[in-house]
Amino acid sequence: MMLSRSVRSLALLGSLAVFAGCKPVEPPAPKVSAPIIPPKQMPDYLRGTIWEHVDVAGVEPMRVSGFGLVVNLSGTGDTRAPNQVREYMIKQMQKHGFGNLNQPGFATLGPDKVLNDPQKRTAIVRVDGYIPPGARKGQLFDVQVSALENSNTTSLHRGQLYTTDLSPRGADPFNPGAAAINTYARASGPIFVNPTYALDDTDATSAQKLSLRNGVVMGRGMNMEDRPLVLKLRQPDRRIARLIERRIQEKFQSSNIASMQTEGDVNIFVPASFKEDWERFAGVVTHLYLNPSNDFAVLKARQLAEVAEAEREKAPLLNMTYCWEAMGPAVLPEIRPLYVNDSSEVAYAAARAGAFLGDGAAEETLARIARQSDNAFQLSAVRVLGQLQRNARVVSLLHELIDTDHLLVRIEAYRAMLEMQDNTIYSQSIREKFVLDIVPSNGPPIIYATRIGKPRLALIGQPARLASPLLYMTMQNRFSIVAEPGGQSMRVFHRGGDWEPEANVQMLPDLALLIARLGGGGPPLEDGGKFDFGYGDVVGIVQQLADRKLLVPSNAPAGKEFAQVVFQLQTMPGAEDHIMTAPPIIENDQRPTTRPAEIGGAQTSADDARPVR
Repeated sequence: MMLSRSVRSLALLGSLAVFAGCKPVEPPAPKVSAPIIPPKQMPDYLRGTIWEHVDVAGVEPMRVSGFGLVVNLSGTGDTRAPNQVREYMIKQMQKHGFGNLNQPGFATLGPDKVLNDPQKRTAIVRVDGYIPPGARKGQLFDVQVSALENSNTTSLHRGQLYTTDLSPRGADPFNPGAAAINTYARASGPIFVNPTYALDDTDATSAQKLSLRNGVVMGRGMNMEDRPLVLKLRQPDRRIARLIERRIQEKFQSSNIASMQTEGDVNIFVPASFKEDWERFAGVVTHLYLNPSNDFAVLKARQLAEVAEAEREKAPLLNMTYCWEAMGPAVLPEIRPLYVNDSSEVAYAAARAGAFLGDGAAEETLARIARQSDNAFQLSAVRVLGQLQRNARVVSLLHELIDTDHLLVRIEAYRAMLEMQDNTIYSQSIREKFVLDIVPSNGPPIIYATRIGKPRLALIGQPARLASPLLYMTMQNRFSIVAEPGGQSMRVFHRGGDWEPEANVQMLPDLALLIARLGGGGPPLEDGGKFDFGYGDVVGIVQQLADRKLLVPSNAPAGKEFAQVVFQLQTMPGAEDHIMTAPPIIENDQRPTTRPAEIGGAQTSADDARPVR
């Protein structure tokens, strides 16, 4: 008995000795659960979709910004900036080769010399951009370039932006180096300003002149990392999140399209087949039914078609068209009768889904809608045709639409043909500044100039030429075009400037040849000079020629009435307006977070730019 008690005592003392040498064990941290959101209210026929379980985050453009250097201005620049910004710019310039003895052309161009240029050819600017939702690594977007608030920069016309790092906090004047530490995007390239006042602002108002302090670098902002859309489960559940992930992977036959992160988040990535159309991709994904069987799809498609026919415009047609597209070709027999529905909304919704599923009858329906000038979905139908996989039938339909007499339909048809890489379009890169597209058509001539994405000038329809007699002057009379009455040629002259070459050439009065020549294309001039205008200058000249009715169809008979050559400048999108009106950056701004949203509702560095001239 005594021995047993002693053994127990020794064991107890040994245990205490062991625990005395160890740290106390802390209780596990409580599990933090994602917030639970009440279920959505939706019709029974939409239940069972991924949309029932999730909201979509990451659908807002991500604002990024930074400070950059613009060079090659025509005496209109200013490098005045806050001390921290100026010091940051000096470090960036050193990093990119300014003053480097081993960098050809930059050895004598130290940062101080460039920033203190007496000819005012440089400017420190603010650069703002919006990375699109769902952007993939390497995807391009436009950026806005603005003169600093207290600088004396009067115009960014003809400016070249050196490579600029962009991040959500990049344009914080108290911490300008943040963009270089955590870079989300980079931008560089020529700046496009309002072409109406870029050539000659002599008669412009103060407000119009002020607009020249802002410009756009078209399609030269580059996203540096994949940006997924996020499906956020309203009621987090690992089993449901995994089911959603697998359903999406099965639909797109790829394990790289969807990735479960937590019990409440599933990342989805826009595939290349959607051509950067994140809205359509998100719509298709969220309207996938979790039941993958074809029999279920047929029954559900029939139910949706019956509801669409019964409720017509009152039905949630946007949701329905995504559901049909998500279910696949098995639904086609159920939705084809809707292509001829009396309701234009129902017919378009069904035909849109059918066209994306490869149904030729749906493509014909969209073409029929595109021919109807009184149909509210006319332009939308043409846009959908341009998003389809290239085939002979669609190409033929677009060739028909580009011959119509409706201006906007013809432009949308051109854009659709461009998207499909139609081989009837002759495209020529003019010294990598812009692309000149010649688009054959039986319709009257149209000149179309882009303002977003890649700079392009398109000549759609019959060839155009300059009228005669002609006397056209611009750029404070430094540039002129003269054609004698009945002449078969014209003389184009540019007086040049302090660092611009003089150019003088006699050529045919053909508009396409003139555009190419102004951009620096064509054989060398006899006098050794050259034209070297950028995209903005060329667009401005062509716009003025059209506005002054100095352009005519090439086959226009002398002394008779004929259709005028129309110039159309691309309409600026809403995102660009956001950039123009964006408020100053908040100093404590964090990496942007995205808010849930329902789809469709309840329904240039030294190595990439030449030295300063």
